[in-house]
Amino acid sequence: MSWDILLNNNSHTFTSEDLPALIHGERGAGASLFSVSFLAQLYAQGEPLFILSSGEDVKEEVLTYLKNPDDLGEITSESDIATIHDKQVIYLSSTLQDLVSKTISELEDFSERIVLVNKFDGFEKDTLALLYGHSKTIYCGDLNVSEAKEPLLQLKYMAKIFYSPLHNDFRLTLPDLEKYHGYYQGRIDQGNISLQQING
Repeated sequence: MSWDILLNNNSHTFTSEDLPALIHGERGAGASLFSVSFLAQLYAQGEPLFILSSGEDVKEEVLTYLKNPDDLGEITSESDIATIHDKQVIYLSSTLQDLVSKTISELEDFSERIVLVNKFDGFEKDTLALLYGHSKTIYCGDLNVSEAKEPLLQLKYMAKIFYSPLHNDFRLTLPDLEKYHGYYQGRIDQGNISLQQING
């Protein structure tokens, strides 16, 4: 199933210029599906991608966007790192997050890849810190339950999308949002962001 991203009810396309990006949402708010739709636009533009996720459902959702399922390669052991660089999309589960440091240092094109950290609240604080210097990163998860809330909020972003309010935090005031809608703050625009199913 494919989705079009709407900003203030108009079709909107993200590019690598919108990175780094932060997507905050509690479970079930729609943030995770939005992050995959964001990533799908970058995939369609030919960008090389690296996905870190604490949910297998994200991998299944990504597969629906791929022109060729062989575009996706998964790191399941340390030996995969040296041989997987020819894949446009690389996936690593949070169950193997001890391999993140080695992947960053040994994956030959890591610096060129856009990284999606999906459900970052399932990652250890030290693991996330390894990525703070990588500007081509999309952080998606629930800040309210993440031990990395403060360092993540201190990073500078080109795009921020909020599907849920921040608990006990006065740094952000959101307008009233419909279910599965978020509030976007970007380089140029801001407003209501949502997804619309693409037919066919």
